[in-house]
Amino acid sequence: MSSQTSKQSAPKPEGLYRRMYYIRVIFAVIGGLLTGGLNIRGELGILVGVAVFLASYVFLKSLGQFKDIPDKKKYYMTGIFSYFLLWFSVWVLSINLLYPAAVP
Repeated sequence: MSSQTSKQSAPKPEGLYRRMYYIRVIFAVIGGLLTGGLNIRGELGILVGVAVFLASYVFLKSLGQFKDIPDKKKYYMTGIFSYFLLWFSVWVLSINLLYPAAVP
């Protein structure tokens, strides 16, 4: 066997970006359930959603497998729209399911 086939290549950035996206999706669901489960409404709820997004950023930066990403802007731009859309949807659904009488 040649030495080229025995070396493992570095993971492709597309695979890393996909993992980053799915980690953000998990954080969005957790953040939406947290915000809705605690019956947090209004500006404070939006603040919690942004805080959970920033927590996902810190989490991704702390993982060693994402250190090889060439474009550092991808840390906060990957999945940002999907995060907030999914977080907001889970937040609204969880509030409506858990507190139906509290909704005017």
